[in-house]
Formats: sequence, structure tokens, C-alpha cells
Amino acid sequence: MNPLVLVFASAVLMSMKGIVAKFAFAEGVALGSLLVLRALLSLPVFWVWAARCGDLARVVRAPRRELGWAAFGGVLSYYVGTWLDFRGLELITASLERALLFAYPAFVVLLRAVVRRAWPSRRLLVAVAVTYCGIFLAVGGFHADVLRMNAVGGLMVLASAAMFAGYLLINERVATVIGSLGYLVVAMTAAGACLLVHFAITSDFSALAMSARAWALVIGLTLFTNVLPLIMMAEGVLRLGAQRAAVLGSIGPPCTLAAGCWLLDESLHAAQLWGTALIVAGILVLEWARGPRR
Repeated sequence: MNPLVLVFASAVLMSMKGIVAKFAFAEGVALGSLLVLRALLSLPVFWVWAARCGDLARVVRAPRRELGWAAFGGVLSYYVGTWLDFRGLELITASLERALLFAYPAFVVLLRAVVRRAWPSRRLLVAVAVTYCGIFLAVGGFHADVLRMNAVGGLMVLASAAMFAGYLLINERVATVIGSLGYLVVAMTAAGACLLVHFAITSDFSALAMSARAWALVIGLTLFTNVLPLIMMAEGVLRLGAQRAAVLGSIGPPCTLAAGCWLLDESLHAAQLWGTALIVAGILVLEWARGPRR
């Protein structure tokens, strides 16, 4: 398949995560059930994918320290971060959630600057400033009532984006040893174990007795907004390059906005729309400023 189509389709599918999750919540699916099922259903696919690509052998030979970092990255992003993301999604619109989550590269720039103790270039700082201005407007900005309504959920999603940025920085440390796919498998396995323990402690397994429609939504959320688009994006990045893939991926927030208006009757104020546009613009500038990568 054409790599442009792969990346574009991946971004569109990922953008539907919040929409499908909203339908699942409306069907009575509890947050804990949704997260643990999403993790456990996706893990076998990623293990098989890693085995076919030969990355499992690198994981087996990897030093314990690198495996520990990979597990920590998974717990940070796919356990704590995912919980915050979906909990925030219960409180704000799917459109706003996608826009805020899309801002993670701005957190990468800031976290990398802290870790390396090196001030980012002026161009990167301008792009980050534009992104954060967009975030301020997107969550309500100067509209006190809108800001109050979105504050808690928005902060949760932004915290999730920051944790995903940390996950990516850890990837830079360990992927050279165990491979990006090996890192993903170890990270998601650790996160899945934490989600299972969390569910066992805080929920009753009777919560998994859901309607057929609810099960269909959970399975669809797992396969079509998580597993399949991740595989498609990985293949697209391999053949197209990370920078062009990131630019194509910017279609995500507008897609979620359109789908939210159409399927969920969601709407954003004019200032929030401008904020979403600024977030996308800031991230695009960040991607171009980082130069060509493959």
C-alpha cells in the first residue's frame, strides 16, 4: 500500500479513539474495564508483530537495566498516562482531548532541554510558545466558564501528553539496544500487568459482563484506533520518513473535531477552534525545525 495512504489512514483511525470511547462510556462500559481489556486484547498482536520482525530476540538478550527503563516508560505512559487520558476524556469533548494530546511534541522539547541542560533554539521556543497559546485558548482561555468546565479534564490530558513525551525520551535511550518495537512490547506488557492489578484491586470482574454492543465497541476501539493504526504508522514512517509522517498526522485533530460535531453533537467556541489551529501549527513548526529524520 502507498505509504502516504498508510500514514493518512493511521492518523484518521487514531483520531477516532475519543469518539469510540465516548460511545463505549455511553453504553455503560466502566473506565477500568475499558483500559484493561484494551491492553490485554492488544498485547498478543504486538507480541506476534515483534516476533515476526525479529525484535523479540533483542529483548531476550537485552540488559536488565534497559528492560527496566522500557518497563518504566510503559508504566508511565500506557498505564498512568492512559488512565489520565481516558479519565480526562470523560470530562471534556473528544475534539478537545485530541487537540491537547496532539501537543506532546512541545513537552518533548521542554523535557529534552531539562535533561540535556541545553536551551532550545529560538525557532523551537517560538513553536512551543505558539503551541501553549493554542492550549490556553483550546481549554477556554479568556472564557472563565468554559475554562472552569474544561480545567480538570484538560489538565489530565495534558499530563498524559507530558508522560507520553517522557516515554519517547526513554525510547531514545533504550531503542538502540532492544529496538523500537521491542521497547513497545516491553512497555505495553508492563503497563498491561499494572492495569490488570489495578482492575483486580479497584473493580469487580462482573464489570466485564457487558452487552454485545459494548464488547463490539471495546474491540473496535482496541483494533481500529490502537493496534492497526500503530502498525500502519510504523510501516508508513519506515517508508516515508518520520517528518513527513508527522505532517500527515496533523490531520488527526481536525478529523476528531469533524467527527465529534457529526456523531456526538460536540461544538467548540471560536476561540477554542483558533486554539486547536495554533496547536496544530505549532507542532508542524516543531517537526520541521527538528530537521529530516528517517
